[in-house]
Amino acid sequence: MLVLVCAVVAVTITGYAVDSLIHTVRAVSIREITSNPRSFDGVYVRLCGYIVHTNYMFGPTYVLRNVDDNAEIALGGKGGFKNIDFEPYVSFVFDGRNYTQVRNLKVCVVGYVRFVGLVIDAPPFYLDVIEVEPNITDLQTIIVDFLKTTDIGHSGWNETIKILEVYDHELGGMVVVVSYITMNAVHPHFMCEAIEGHTAVITLNQNREVTSAFCMWGSFHGSDRIWDIINQRWIQK
Repeated sequence: MLVLVCAVVAVTITGYAVDSLIHTVRAVSIREITSNPRSFDGVYVRLCGYIVHTNYMFGPTYVLRNVDDNAEIALGGKGGFKNIDFEPYVSFVFDGRNYTQVRNLKVCVVGYVRFVGLVIDAPPFYLDVIEVEPNITDLQTIIVDFLKTTDIGHSGWNETIKILEVYDHELGGMVVVVSYITMNAVHPHFMCEAIEGHTAVITLNQNREVTSAFCMWGSFHGSDRIWDIINQRWIQK
């Protein structure tokens, strides 16, 4: 019986190790895949770059492109076309000759590499997309630039934030929860003379523009009011 139990445990551990190896995402470059796509067939990867909306007649509608080394991979397949809207993440439009930048949003795309062989007017491989992850650094830049235009920028804030959560908005865009610290002694609306931590909920539309921003609470304030960062006024719950 002991031998049987040990054997079952060993098989379970081995199976778990193999499953983890297969499903662990690999962070690789687009150039690595384009150099030898056949060797990456079926590999679960995370690729970072800029999404391009193309005008290929028969080829992919969207590609993920590394601008620095001119390498790209088609985004498509079961996950790409059915479950994910790439438009909110598009940074360039390609008309067949020129690239036009429409926004600056670097993303990481997670999915499986599929090698399909020779295809008319398309590369012989593509990324079967599972999800698109906005680059946290780019989101931080967008939000910090926005906060600098509000009264937060005059509150003793050191122009840094911490992104706590990122959610897709059901109407498009995303909701970002951030924390930041102000020196309240110099803020016109927060009068406690102390260092105060705040948590804000900020909504961005599909073009990564801030459409709403509310400070939900600070260290010295009650939970009955919310600070409207855009209109700079208190809102009663």
